[in-house]
Amino acid sequence: MTDKQAVLKRFDLTGRVAWVIGGAGLLGSQVCAALAQHGAHVIVSDPAAEPSQALVEQIRADSGRAEATALDVRHEADIEACARDIRQSHGRLDIMVFMAFAYKKKPMMQMSGDDWDYGMEVTLRGAFVASREAGRIMAEQGGGSIVHFSSMYGLVAPDPRMYPPRYEMNPLDYGVAKAGVLQMVRYQAVLQGPQGVRVNAVVPGPFPYPWSQGADKDFVERLAGKVPMGRVGKPEEIAGAVVFLCSDAASYITGTQIVVDGGWTAW
Repeated sequence: MTDKQAVLKRFDLTGRVAWVIGGAGLLGSQVCAALAQHGAHVIVSDPAAEPSQALVEQIRADSGRAEATALDVRHEADIEACARDIRQSHGRLDIMVFMAFAYKKKPMMQMSGDDWDYGMEVTLRGAFVASREAGRIMAEQGGGSIVHFSSMYGLVAPDPRMYPPRYEMNPLDYGVAKAGVLQMVRYQAVLQGPQGVRVNAVVPGPFPYPWSQGADKDFVERLAGKVPMGRVGKPEEIAGAVVFLCSDAASYITGTQIVVDGGWTAW
């Protein structure tokens, strides 16, 4: 085997089972497709049944292996049941990627305690429960890789001047939850390192939805203007970091994050 072949083989995920929670969204669909392209059997867990099944069919059409499961991460028992079903059906769980989030889109001074709890329940509590369940399975089998999604707003605060009146600034609970995800990653990496379980995070920068790019080009241009690379991210640009962290190429990487933001947080 040549050196080049040896390096490429370390990115091979053939035979591995990957559970992607929140996998039917803008970035999630790219992550699921990339994991399947590298050989993993991908389980797309998302409350949106139709987009999940459409994604699975697309992956299968591209000769990948995938299945869809409905999952609402607000319910601890449902996450536990999903993890248990994966273990029973596949006998193992090698990769877990958590991408789910939610918030009420309210400014801090208009946010109730219930609004705050709703965002935390999905974005942080859901991440904790899924990470705990995946970590248990991986510890028993001797290893695995967990990847959480944080956000640039888990590292820095948004600039209110960027947002026109008709847009709500990225809400406080979202940023706090995403910052909490990063600390959870560090804790779990320390606790499960001896068990062969690696835990890391991907931190996306500005990846606006296509509808927002078409609806308000001025806003997107302002976002791009704050990025050292001079543009917003393309959804497919997030997938490489995830594949890397899930693969043997990252076998000595745990407890940290890869920031994919075009340099946003480097200013």
